Amino acid sequence: MKIQVDLDPKDVWRIQETAERRGITPGQVLRDELLRQRHGRDFREAVRSRVIAGMCDADIATELVWPTVGTIAQIRRSHGLKANPRYRRTT
Repeated sequence: MKIQVDLDPKDVWRIQETAERRGITPGQVLRDELLRQRHGRDFREAVRSRVIAGMCDADIATELVWPTVGTIAQIRRSHGLKANPRYRRTT
């Protein structure tokens, strides 16, 4: 579905710059920002609790149906938490 919106030119430039830097479309940048706003504090706490439980960023993104692992890593780092390995060594 297409939605047409009027944005401040500064927002358009920021969205375009972010899209180019991440190698995605401006629409994907907007979707990510809307999801982030929708989830807000609850989403950040969900990420934090899963990191503490030992989950890796990729598994958290999959479980929370989040499109980018980088966002999960950014939230984890903002909480001062280290990344968990995806697979535990058995040796």
